[in-house]
Amino acid sequence: RQVTVFFEAVILLGVSFIPGGDFNLLANCLTSFACGMQVESFRKIHGHGIATTMCIGNLRNALQNVDDYIITHRRGFLENGLLYFGVIFTFVFGAVLGNWCIDRIGLHAIAVASVLLFIAFTIMFIDRERDLHRKWARIIADWQTTSLKR
Repeated sequence: RQVTVFFEAVILLGVSFIPGGDFNLLANCLTSFACGMQVESFRKIHGHGIATTMCIGNLRNALQNVDDYIITHRRGFLENGLLYFGVIFTFVFGAVLGNWCIDRIGLHAIAVASVLLFIAFTIMFIDRERDLHRKWARIIADWQTTSLKR
């Protein structure tokens, strides 16, 4: 996935330097290719099917999970619904940010998306599971040490 994010960032950065007018088809093709890479590489989040480049299916899934929570009162449904709403919120925030950037820097606004992808690329190298395992290992070791002293 990191490789995909890196190439998406590079492609979109390249698109930001393509002049408008006669080269719109090239810019659209490259942007569509980057979106296709995104759709193919990020199909699931925490085991749930997510559409990262559109909202309709996510909205249906969010509302279905909230409805299931209302009926069953199972916390898992509420958590899943919030996950989907989080993805939708991020999508909408990105659209608003993109529109704001277009007003300020025009055709080069797609470079902002590229910068955000480079940041995401860097963040993806943080191994949260390893850090969590280390934390639990320390907690268990401290507990064992405390237990042995008693």
